Amino acid sequence: MPSSEETARGLRDRPLGKALILVVVLVAALLVSRSCGATNTDVSQDEAIAIAKEHVDFTPNNAMVRLLKRGLQSKPFWAVSLSIKQPDATLENVTVVVVDANTGEVAEIRKSSP
Repeated sequence: MPSSEETARGLRDRPLGKALILVVVLVAALLVSRSCGATNTDVSQDEAIAIAKEHVDFTPNNAMVRLLKRGLQSKPFWAVSLSIKQPDATLENVTVVVVDANTGEVAEIRKSSP
């Protein structure tokens, strides 16, 4: 008859149990990382550029866009940098327009100092 210590041995103390727990933890980590890294946006990058161009008082010939997350709930925003690129590669009228990637609303406009 097995002793009380042998019968009390739980699943986590067995090699198969340890492997099973490891697999469960890895699957949970994968699911959490997928959901945290999701970047589902209703406004595309091209739409964000068009929205940003409506809010500047010059005709840009250079645009750079980056998707970033802000706030505690990590809301996605497009940071659209518009400028006029000169032949000598200098940039003029650099303006960053931050567009909400879900609603298309302009959250912020920053103009560079001349």
